[in-house]
Amino acid sequence: MPTQGTNHNDRPMVRRNFNLGVVNGSLWMFGRALTEPETVLPAFAVALMGDNPIYVGLLVSVVNAGWFWPPLVVAPALATRQRRHIFYQISSVFRVVAIVSVFLAIKYLAREHAATAFWVIMGCYLVYTSGGGVGLVPFMSVVTDSVPANRRGAFFGLRYLIGGLLAFGGGFWVKWVLSAESGMTFPDNYALVFMVAAIISSVSLGVFCWAVEPSHKVETRRFRMGVQLVRGLRRAARERDFRLLLGARMCYSAACGLVFPFLVPYAYRYLDMTEAMVGILVAVRQLCYSTSNVLWSRISDRRGNVPLFIISGAITLVSVGLAIAAPFLPNTVLGTIWGLDFDLRLVALVLAFAASGAGNSGQVVAHNSYLLEFTPERTRPVYMATYFLILLPLAFMPLATALLIGKGGHYMGVFIAGAVVFVAMMGLEAMLHPLRGPRANGRQITTS
Repeated sequence: MPTQGTNHNDRPMVRRNFNLGVVNGSLWMFGRALTEPETVLPAFAVALMGDNPIYVGLLVSVVNAGWFWPPLVVAPALATRQRRHIFYQISSVFRVVAIVSVFLAIKYLAREHAATAFWVIMGCYLVYTSGGGVGLVPFMSVVTDSVPANRRGAFFGLRYLIGGLLAFGGGFWVKWVLSAESGMTFPDNYALVFMVAAIISSVSLGVFCWAVEPSHKVETRRFRMGVQLVRGLRRAARERDFRLLLGARMCYSAACGLVFPFLVPYAYRYLDMTEAMVGILVAVRQLCYSTSNVLWSRISDRRGNVPLFIISGAITLVSVGLAIAAPFLPNTVLGTIWGLDFDLRLVALVLAFAASGAGNSGQVVAHNSYLLEFTPERTRPVYMATYFLILLPLAFMPLATALLIGKGGHYMGVFIAGAVVFVAMMGLEAMLHPLRGPRANGRQITTS
């Protein structure tokens, strides 16, 4: 596969990598939507193992954790290597095998050996997301070195826009598959969903394997991971904005782990939601996630990331408030939409997922943009290593939340706790120094 060295002036290479990256990202977002950890995975865990949140917490925690640990190991190793794209290609092979194995486990084990299927699926997802963490560093390296800075906004914007539209349509297909209209029962309905997701994800990974790798600037010496982490923690100790950013990101991860993986089982128990409704939740969440990026990008570019932190944080808080309020609303049927009966409670739930998609999108844009703008290029790996180290333990927050909920279904308490943590997150974000926008004073290094 191509690995020749080149530069931004090589227009065919730029065009090739740009187009492959857009196709890759659009299909990846589409495939992920069909099995996303906020909707389909929790619904599947309940269908497979019953109404016990511990299985939801375990599965979502493993999915989360796989993304965080590889950059800690891979980034220092790749810093001195000229050829990096080969690591993306190798990791893609493992990821394809893993996601296809998830489908096979559902198809051939879930009906009669539910517990075995669950553990096999969990192990496959650990391989799948760990492979994603390994491939992230070479992927970003190829994109950064081949797509010019003035085209990266269009690059990521197209990935989100096309992928979001595909995911929106995919949500309605999931709704049909999980409904009685399809004529399929468990596990055949979920096997079909995961089979299609595996095919789409495999194509997505394969497409970017054919990207052309440009020549890179490499480090002359390699720092051990432990050295990078010590240096990063020292910077966090003396740089106020870095501490605030880390604290805000920790709050965000903790609050999300307290709420969003458990909204589907919560709705099953307290809102009389049918399984087919999961597809509608996928559709609205993905549509709001992708389309809101247009607004968030404009706010980030024109006003800076601190206003974006606050606005998207407030929308995320509203999503939790809607979920908390839903059981107290009347269950009077308002009408039939998309073949499903809606009452006020379910309308509030749909709006909660819509708000969570838009809010999550804004937080991702703000965190990534602020971190990249704040960190100097030469020492960026030091900051990134610390960032991922802090987030790794919080990947298991859904498991801790499941233990708090218990078999008794004490969802309301953890949702309220999540809302409180979101408020704390917004407080920390509001204290950050603006790096751009009308109130920006440049990069602020303070020790207070």
